[in-house]
Amino acid sequence: MPALHRRSFLRVGSAGLAGLTLPAALRAEAAAPKSSKAKAVVLVWLNGGPATIDMWDLKPDAPEEIRGEFKPIDTKADGVRISEHLPKTAAVMDKAALVRSLAHSITAHDQGAVYLATGHPPSPAVQYPSLGALAAKLLPAGGGLPAYVAFDNGAGSPGGPGYLGPAFGPFTVEGAGRGGGPRVDGVALPAGFTAKHLADRDALRADFDGKFKSLDEADLPAGLDRFGQQAVDILRSDRVRKAFDIGAEKPEVREKYGPGGFGANALAARRLVEAGARFVTVGLGGWDTHAGNFRTLSQQLLPQLDRVLAALVTDLSDRGLLDSTVVYCAGEFGRTPRVNGGAGRDHWARSMAVFLAGGGVKGGTVYGATDAKGEGPAADGCSPADVSATIFHLLGFAPGHEVRTTSGRPMPLFREGKVLGPLVG
Repeated sequence: MPALHRRSFLRVGSAGLAGLTLPAALRAEAAAPKSSKAKAVVLVWLNGGPATIDMWDLKPDAPEEIRGEFKPIDTKADGVRISEHLPKTAAVMDKAALVRSLAHSITAHDQGAVYLATGHPPSPAVQYPSLGALAAKLLPAGGGLPAYVAFDNGAGSPGGPGYLGPAFGPFTVEGAGRGGGPRVDGVALPAGFTAKHLADRDALRADFDGKFKSLDEADLPAGLDRFGQQAVDILRSDRVRKAFDIGAEKPEVREKYGPGGFGANALAARRLVEAGARFVTVGLGGWDTHAGNFRTLSQQLLPQLDRVLAALVTDLSDRGLLDSTVVYCAGEFGRTPRVNGGAGRDHWARSMAVFLAGGGVKGGTVYGATDAKGEGPAADGCSPADVSATIFHLLGFAPGHEVRTTSGRPMPLFREGKVLGPLVG
């Protein structure tokens, strides 16, 4: 199972509890407003720039050098057709929506990923927080879990806290352990360190806090107040480790997600949001298909994505969690409408598509359209800021809702973003 490396998470060692930073994060989260219907997001990140023209927005009537090798198939949503290599996802499209008119102008991987992951174009003046960091800031985590979790460093999705500060960075899960599930290290009490030791250390720290407060009446970020106690409770209860234990799932549920780390991470993501996490990023790399695009998609990438995406949506629905969980599948940009000489497609940001489901998203919906050759939006063009604003609208926050930087400067969530109303059920 992947090891956890949350910088602001509580560590128990020779320094004891003297360096807690998680309580500050918990304190900020508790001051957040209540969310609306949606309470969590699972981001399925397709690192490398997926050829969405071969997935969500096929052009079967275009010339051969554009339409490619795949055929569209009908889905459970009337009139919505997607790739023949996504048959399982086709069966859940009545619960999902596609945005087919998403466009921007950045064709570099890193900068394009920042735009999609934050809802803001990269800026030399401002380091914007990722959507996950914003969710951690605005939404209190339930069940004694960190609000924001990223598997395999977000699988290439920038997950930094930006101007919010490191307390809102991701709780990162890396590697795999026995059974293919996440390996959780460092979130339980170390061997030989008992609950009584922890209680004794709590008492010692409380004594120090009392003495410090007699000298300085200001609130101490590391004070063992109720937020510090909540951090200690995480260690005491072992709730984090239990949430990652996909071995507790029935075999038929695990089988739906398929073998390998991608499926295991997606299943763990479902368990995390069920336990109270607010934003979880899982991902699949390899989408930079400059050559052999159709072979790579049909034989490797699309079968994995199809199985996992359909399993995640179905599993959330079966457990009554889909209404409160947004599933968002995206990459940094799309790929060229014209197929190159190596049977591949190159970088293209002027037209791309993303998948959304749950959390108040209107199922069976397609927002926008591209032109006959898939070169750009033909109707209802929108930006990554608009999609991000729509997701946070579903979470209960308007695009102009302000958060504060570590220096106290107020910042709107998405200055340029607008809510895509037809997507909201």
